[in-house]
Amino acid sequence: MTIATFPTDILPASLDFRLVPHSGYQQSANRMVETWRKPSAYWTFDGSWSRVRYLKARELRNFIDLLEGSVGEFMMWDSTHKQLGNWGVGVRVFGDNQTGRTLRIQGATPNTLIAPAGDRFQLDYYLYKLMVDAVADSNGQCDLVISPQLMQIPAINTPLITSNPMCKMMLPDDNQGPRFSKRKLVVTDFSISGFMSMRY
Repeated sequence: MTIATFPTDILPASLDFRLVPHSGYQQSANRMVETWRKPSAYWTFDGSWSRVRYLKARELRNFIDLLEGSVGEFMMWDSTHKQLGNWGVGVRVFGDNQTGRTLRIQGATPNTLIAPAGDRFQLDYYLYKLMVDAVADSNGQCDLVISPQLMQIPAINTPLITSNPMCKMMLPDDNQGPRFSKRKLVVTDFSISGFMSMRY
């Protein structure tokens, strides 16, 4: 499956790319509160663009139109995020049938800090965030504590993408993207939002 990537050369003026918890609560008449955590957190983004040149705005408008609203999916990057870890190039999935909020990996430099909490990686089409520091053992292995939970069971030896990791997203409605003024060469400021697509 090939999924288009959001244009990486049209940078937003501002971008709020966040992991949203998926929880809930209910309060009874005696003010007791029951809380619960639903299956998984999910990624969202809200970006705003300004002073985009006409040709770039037209390129972006065409990209949005090709998605046909919420039907389409695309890979989205966070231009504001900076990785702080020393992931290396050999980190990959170690072990079969992994699910939940931990991921066993191998191929890291033994006995080192792989990455601090807050670093991210892409596995298949989904983006994950480290919730605690990842430290490799003497065999270069580690159990990564992550959010959201694994969206699909990864194949053993699948490499983790740690350089410009992305997430599969979808638009919330049909009213996203740049709008052109009556003067053809002028583009008004605009915003685009989206959220993680959990279709398989």
